[in-house]
Order: sequence, then structure tokens, then C-alpha cells
Amino acid sequence: MDRDHVMTRLRRILRDHFGKPEAALTPDATLAGTLMLDSLDLVDLASLLGRAFPHAPSVEACREARSLGGLVDLLCRASCEAA
Repeated sequence: MDRDHVMTRLRRILRDHFGKPEAALTPDATLAGTLMLDSLDLVDLASLLGRAFPHAPSVEACREARSLGGLVDLLCRASCEAA
């Protein structure tokens, strides 16, 4: 799975389920700061990622990713490791 595909799906999730504006969904957008995702949002996000990607990260891994770009890296790495 390539980075562009992962970023597109992740942006769709953040836009559709969390109401985040497309302009804010950049690779360097921080999850807690720029996107204002709190701990409950991260639980919801991890659940949604579990439905959207075959090898979704845990809530803790999402928290450690810190940014949208970090989350994309995490999802791509998990996909490559599983292959």
C-alpha cells in the first residue's frame, strides 16, 4: 500500500468521522494540537483504522505517531511488515 493511498483514506476518515477540514489534513498536522484529537478520539480513530486497513495500529501507537504523517508512516510500515 503506497503512502498516497494511505493518506487519502486517512484524510477521508478524519474529514467524514471527525469533521476535520481538508486544509488542516497535512502530513505535519499534529493529532493532539492541529487536529485537536483527544484520547477518546484516538480510541475512535484506532477503531476506524481497524476497519479501513488490514493491519491497523493500536491506540497507543496512534498516540505515539503524533502527526498525520507519522500515522501514515506507521500504517505503511505495518502493511510492509505483514507482507
